[in-house]
Amino acid sequence: MAKKQQGQALVESVVGLSFVIVPLLIIFPLLAKVSSAQHRADQAAHYNAWERTVWKESRPDRMPSRSGLYVAIRSDEEQMQYLPWRFYQQDGRKIATRQKDQWSWDNNVHPLLKYPLKRDGTNSLLLKNLQESAKDEQELARISGSQQGSGTPGTYGASVERAVGMLSFTGFKLPRDQFYRTQVKTDLENLEMSPFDQLNLSIEGQSALLASGWNAAGPYHVKNRVRRLVLTNYMDVGVIRTAQNLIGIIPFGKEIKSNSLKLGFVEPDVLPANRLCTYGTKNCGG
Repeated sequence: MAKKQQGQALVESVVGLSFVIVPLLIIFPLLAKVSSAQHRADQAAHYNAWERTVWKESRPDRMPSRSGLYVAIRSDEEQMQYLPWRFYQQDGRKIATRQKDQWSWDNNVHPLLKYPLKRDGTNSLLLKNLQESAKDEQELARISGSQQGSGTPGTYGASVERAVGMLSFTGFKLPRDQFYRTQVKTDLENLEMSPFDQLNLSIEGQSALLASGWNAAGPYHVKNRVRRLVLTNYMDVGVIRTAQNLIGIIPFGKEIKSNSLKLGFVEPDVLPANRLCTYGTKNCGG
């Protein structure tokens, strides 16, 4: 009887190791890797939503066109190409505004995104190549995403946008697609081991951000935009200025002169100092 019990215990141990312990030893490290991939996708989506509020898809309305000023424009694809450098590369590597080095999914990717997927035990990248023709040096070979700007959701938001839109006849316009939604997606490679060879897992990060429609790019931009809301601005024409100067000849009419009574006058110096810099220059976004 004792021998049968010993045999039963051995069988139970073998079954437990084969169907419980070993799979757990495999799945726990894999889950940690999947969690790391999910965390990076979430971070990338949050970053993309924020950056899209800064780097417009089209020229912001009435941005200055004077020499030395720059308009913040970046396409969706250009924006996506920054994600591997910021969220998928190894720790300790310097992040630059303009990367001079060439990206490599094999050499630059973080070790937490590699796992022994194959039977030989060598570490392989957990992220699947999304395109058959995509090369290892392409930043978007293993991640995909979408970025969309739309109007403020809800009845109240739409009403406010319509009210702001009514001001467009004055030449004052604000962007009306300030609700940004982003998505970053990666597919995961399967293990060369049943039943993990049929998982076909996908990781997706999403984010949304409601931004302000005001984007002042220096004192000239502030003056140019606010001036259009000042009613006396439309009286600042040559005929009225001439009339002001004629009235100013009268001793008690000196304050009526055009250099004293400035119609449509806007002084941007009352704004915080960080709004007075010239965008694109040193210490101001450049």
